[in-house]
Amino acid sequence: MNIIDFQQSANKNSKQPKIFDISDEVLQQMLDDYRDYEDEPETAYDYLELAETSETKAEAKKFVKKALELEPDNIDALVMMAQLSTTSNETLLKKYQKITDDAKKQMTADGFFEKKNIGAFWDIFETRPYMRAKYEYISLLTDCLMMSKAMTECEDMLKLCENDNLGVRYKLMHIYAYFENEEKAIKLFKKYDEEEGTMFLLPLSALYYKLGNFKKSFDYLKKLNQVNRDTFDFFSYVAEGDMDELISNLSPYGYRADSIEELTQAMSENIHFYSPMMSYFDWGVSKLAKM
Repeated sequence: MNIIDFQQSANKNSKQPKIFDISDEVLQQMLDDYRDYEDEPETAYDYLELAETSETKAEAKKFVKKALELEPDNIDALVMMAQLSTTSNETLLKKYQKITDDAKKQMTADGFFEKKNIGAFWDIFETRPYMRAKYEYISLLTDCLMMSKAMTECEDMLKLCENDNLGVRYKLMHIYAYFENEEKAIKLFKKYDEEEGTMFLLPLSALYYKLGNFKKSFDYLKKLNQVNRDTFDFFSYVAEGDMDELISNLSPYGYRADSIEELTQAMSENIHFYSPMMSYFDWGVSKLAKM
């Protein structure tokens, strides 16, 4: 299998089809925040949960409309409706931009953008839909290779929420690696106490490989191998172009931390970065094999 086909194959082999393309992280946070009904739907979020589990787009759209009837300015519902009713990335980008701009204007009027709140947005329940919408916007920007815009949005999200409950720092680390920006990548790494997990160590190793600093690249690869014992197997699958097993093991319900599933997820979410880097995986396999 060609690495460029990796993401499409992963979607095709997913165990549960998705009616709309809302990010797993965002969807889980949204449902965790609002899942509280057992019988008949009563609130906008009751209807949004029904939309998420719908078997057809028409049915999902019907439930989202119900949610918007109850709360016309519900940001999560507006994002879902945009995804359900839009067929082009250009139009969807414009809709996301409008949703986030309108939300920011209203939240500013409501006092949420006061200085005392900047940095702690996720701790304020009312700010979460806005942050989820921005995350969706970033995901689409990276899909469209609009990396400078995506970088600006990521940096803005981390200013608003330093705890980074949605994992934006991992997207940003891959963007810095994409631009070969060592200074910003290391600054981000240090900001989060040099967090030694798969989503940081893999792009850092790849970054230094791109910079031609093989020693530092291997140093981070060794750290990755220490925290994620599936690293050699993953690199072997990628280098050999045989990733069917990895794809079949992807779950729509998340992944185990520091596992082959997380490595697969990292590649799937950042295919724009990893697809041209087959030589890195060939090199990595040879270095790991000698260990």
